[in-house]
Amino acid sequence: MAFTLNRTWRRAVLALHILCGVGWMGLDLGLVVLVVTGASSDSGPTVAAAYTAARLVIPVVVPVLATGMLLTGVLLGWGSKWGLVRWTWVLTKLVVGIVLTVLVFVALVPGALSIPTELTGTAAQVRDAVGGAGRDLLFPPVVSFLALSFALVLSIWKPWGKTRWGRSTPGHARPEPASRS
Repeated sequence: MAFTLNRTWRRAVLALHILCGVGWMGLDLGLVVLVVTGASSDSGPTVAAAYTAARLVIPVVVPVLATGMLLTGVLLGWGSKWGLVRWTWVLTKLVVGIVLTVLVFVALVPGALSIPTELTGTAAQVRDAVGGAGRDLLFPPVVSFLALSFALVLSIWKPWGKTRWGRSTPGHARPEPASRS
């Protein structure tokens, strides 16, 4: 499917792509706070609230942001001068996006949904009821924040060169960046 997004559509898709990525990164930071609070607070109601909030937010918001970021990234790759697999930095971002999105659906969401819906008692009792899910929920937001930060850096610096698919495409010189400020 060969097409090019016009300037208006490219900007709109890019804005949505950035919104999804930055929103996901912000949510990652919030989830770290919730999980650390759940793991460390001495207050039963605070621990219950932290894990309940994580259980409510993760299955609804993270899949939307992950899918939105991945789909808009693919659309930008297909519809822009950069291509989807022509440049190593774009291909790397694609792989990061696919891996993170798959992990959201196979690990993060099921982990969040394993938290019981009714949490009461002392902090220790609530943590016992949550079990390993509480501990397991710390790793994903840290990893995704770091991976999304890496993808952000790739978008700005555009390192490396063309992939073997990009080198085999005649007439596609590397586009000059708009600005380096």
